[in-house]
Amino acid sequence: MALRAKTPEAKSKRIKMMMFSPAGIGKTTAAIGFPNAVIIDMERGTDMYHDSIAKVGSVVFQTTNPDDVKEEIKALMTEKHPFTTIIIDPVTILYGAIQEKWTRIFSKYADTEKQTELQDFGFRYWAKVKSDYKAIMRMLLQCDLNVILTAHQKDLYGEGMKKVGLGSDSMRGDEHIFDYIFQLTMDAKNRRMAVTRKERAEIGKNKFPSEFEWGYKNFLIYYGKDALERETTPIPLATPEQVAEVKRLLGIVKVDETFEAECLTKADVDTWEEMTQEKIQKTVDFLTKKLTGGTK
Repeated sequence: MALRAKTPEAKSKRIKMMMFSPAGIGKTTAAIGFPNAVIIDMERGTDMYHDSIAKVGSVVFQTTNPDDVKEEIKALMTEKHPFTTIIIDPVTILYGAIQEKWTRIFSKYADTEKQTELQDFGFRYWAKVKSDYKAIMRMLLQCDLNVILTAHQKDLYGEGMKKVGLGSDSMRGDEHIFDYIFQLTMDAKNRRMAVTRKERAEIGKNKFPSEFEWGYKNFLIYYGKDALERETTPIPLATPEQVAEVKRLLGIVKVDETFEAECLTKADVDTWEEMTQEKIQKTVDFLTKKLTGGTK
């Protein structure tokens, strides 16, 4: 079989970042400085900033329903629109809302009253919570938009419950997902400062200094206008017809029992519906050829 690896090419990549701070620093104010944004406001933090938001061409969607959040991201990902940035403010509330959603479901179908009272639903519960949350994160990473997630700040503890630092109050592992993690602080001159806690970059080619004054103008300088402001390209997801066809073919074509799981894993999705039209069509074409004897 021919080698499939190839030399990587430089890409103008959207910025994908999370920023956290304690209350009072102004996470919402910091985030809404990005223009042409869709702000998913999960704790009504934008109520006092309607003039500032309208001035930079941004819009607000207020909700605490994680399914609504997913549908809004899906629309931004797949449809043509003038926006270049999506903001979730804060992701802490989103993660909590997903837990509440599955707590209600598991409570409804709990085996015992004690299980409902203790809300001790075990591995299956947490698997559903993580699956829901990660599906949203995958869409954010895949969409052709800048992504800003704000988060509450929390203390981090190590062995023996010894405090080891500060971090974002979100799902464990979030710090590995995003290219950039910033901690917001206020300096002696009452300036909102960003401490760069994480940056994915070539060795010696970091875009951001270790600390800088937060502001969209500085992001234009450090990250680049083209990457931040270029026109958004929709990424169409699988159509209902494609999903129906791949399921039909799987019912009649002889494939290894791990085939479906391998396809979904390779595409980094949980369901066929989350796959892009291009990727699911390749699966349909493969199965069709196999059905007609063109692929062994």
